Amino acid sequence: MLFGVKAKLERYFRKNPQIKTIVVVGSFGRKSAIRALGMILGQQFVVTMGVNRSVDADVVILDYKSSSEFPDIEPDMVVITSCRTDEEAQRYFAIANVARRVMVNFNDVPQKFAKYLKNPNVFTYGDELPADFYFENNDFSLDGYEGDFIDEERDRLHVKIKILGEHNIRPIIMACAVGKQFQIPKDKLIAGTEAITPLHGRMSPAKGIHGTVVIDDSAYIAADDARLGCATICALESPAKTLVIDDVRKLKNIDLQLLTDVCVLGDMSGADPNNKKIHYFKEEVDLIHYLGERAEEGGIILLEIPLPEIIESYIW
Repeated sequence: MLFGVKAKLERYFRKNPQIKTIVVVGSFGRKSAIRALGMILGQQFVVTMGVNRSVDADVVILDYKSSSEFPDIEPDMVVITSCRTDEEAQRYFAIANVARRVMVNFNDVPQKFAKYLKNPNVFTYGDELPADFYFENNDFSLDGYEGDFIDEERDRLHVKIKILGEHNIRPIIMACAVGKQFQIPKDKLIAGTEAITPLHGRMSPAKGIHGTVVIDDSAYIAADDARLGCATICALESPAKTLVIDDVRKLKNIDLQLLTDVCVLGDMSGADPNNKKIHYFKEEVDLIHYLGERAEEGGIILLEIPLPEIIESYIW
């Protein structure tokens, strides 16, 4: 007799073979991927995040970190959002190799891990070619992006995306790609895409103190978040651009020339007393006071740490 969650899932899918199954695996980016899949596939199907026996679902999305916990099923699609180590790659690709199709993040899954992928039905998504699915940006502002989703056949779908940060577009590209393979009509792909907004703390725009714009990126996940966030705000028109972090070592690979100033709260290891652009604070109250004094209407403050005191309301 089968016991436990794994066994229950196996019984559920054996009894409901008509349900499409999507499995999301990865070191990071799974929540954003699941959210995008839910919004876009939900335009056409009844979608549940995990098994819900009280709902007659068309699509079930499963979130897994380990193949040892994975039920003995053949998913319709496995999405690999990211990968950092050989150990992770072996776990993720073990699940991908039993799927009907696999969708791999071209930017966040290093090519060296391809040796673990034995499934021949593989598609890639990413920022640009040679990914099978990508997004071509035509316009970018604080309202987000406007451009074309391009599929493996190089057909175009014009969309507006309420997201900041090119790295945050990748889950939407993936969800559109899955939607296309699940034969969702173009109008519903567009509607689902334009309904997606960022998770709080993931480059979420907000009205800040004294007419500033605060970009809340405080849900720190990937080591490269500060650099990617800075690249985004530096592409926007603004009289002042301030970065707020908790460790000066996170400034590695960030071009300080593009920023007005940097505020570091707490860890002063590796502090450079000669760099007048970097300001150090031991107490949060002092940092808030400084930002209030320096706030400039229309200026952008990128928060890599939680600081709700300077946020008035979120825009999306």
